[in-house]
Amino acid sequence: MADVLHHGGDGGDEPPHQHANSLQADCQTATAAKKRGPSRSLHLVKLFESNGKRPLPIEFDTQEGTYLPTGDNQKYVSRVVGTRVRQFVHPYFDRWANVPEEQKARATGCVYEYFDVNPSRYSNADYKLIVDGIEDIAARRYRQYKSDVNAYIRYKGSAVPYRGLTTEVWEKCIERSSNQKFKRDPQTQEWPSVIETFKVNHQRNGEWVNERAASDYEKMVEEREEQTQQASSSSVAVNENDVVLKVLGERRGHRRAIGRVLRGTSRSHSSTTRLRDQQSTSESIQATNALKSKMETYMQQMNEFITLLTSNLQSVMLGIQLPTPPPPPPLSPTHEEELDSSRDEDYLSDL
Repeated sequence: MADVLHHGGDGGDEPPHQHANSLQADCQTATAAKKRGPSRSLHLVKLFESNGKRPLPIEFDTQEGTYLPTGDNQKYVSRVVGTRVRQFVHPYFDRWANVPEEQKARATGCVYEYFDVNPSRYSNADYKLIVDGIEDIAARRYRQYKSDVNAYIRYKGSAVPYRGLTTEVWEKCIERSSNQKFKRDPQTQEWPSVIETFKVNHQRNGEWVNERAASDYEKMVEEREEQTQQASSSSVAVNENDVVLKVLGERRGHRRAIGRVLRGTSRSHSSTTRLRDQQSTSESIQATNALKSKMETYMQQMNEFITLLTSNLQSVMLGIQLPTPPPPPPLSPTHEEELDSSRDEDYLSDL
């Protein structure tokens, strides 16, 4: 396994050329410009060998529910999977689901060899989601691989095969590229617009897949015509992405969903995403039911406590005899009353 990764070229069993980075010119050595070649995961191989060729530690995010690799070695997972995808998977399949299982196993098997993906550390459900997450990593790297091959055909032609591809595989890649539904316009050499791409992806044999898609397309066309008329009096060009966002933004919610809309899908078809959504929904329902049960128990206990407290207060209040309050002290005469009494005494004495 390590020998395959050490030699990342397409020369088979032949060793690399000696002095590949120098050229002889006029009896002087002229150094050729170095270019970054395909990844060979040499750093991972060195770590693996320094660890006694034992699997490296790796963790997966089961707490947040992403099931993606975490830790110091997580960055090597995607790299080595991408390397294996380009070595063992043919880039002419429509999607990762159509790739033969043998090629999939050769592309993802390196993860289980170089990293300690031990199923005994996880539950059966979590381990299945981890495996699906590794498959999703391979699917993303495969899409990037196909994109690179298609860009190579688009801009450099089909005369020279893409690096590492045999003649048979290269011919199938060219055939797939010629059969793709998205092509340049032969006259303007422009690619289909965003709105027209939406139309192609939401029609089957000339019929709309549903009424909502047809209605959305009509709204997009009307909005584009309206913005075109407004832009005719100014130098601002019409951005069709803004048109799509204006029509679909209220329902889709955010810009990231537009890519899925244009691909003809209402949501991601990732198996990990589906299973994670199902699991999170089930866990949310269970948590909600548990919280509801706790709240009902709490309210029942509170009602019982209030009833008991009320009855105790009533019994206590009945047995308590309040003491009779003492009589108020006599009021002292005011200054005016003292003057009146002194006048009365004077008056009586005069008589």
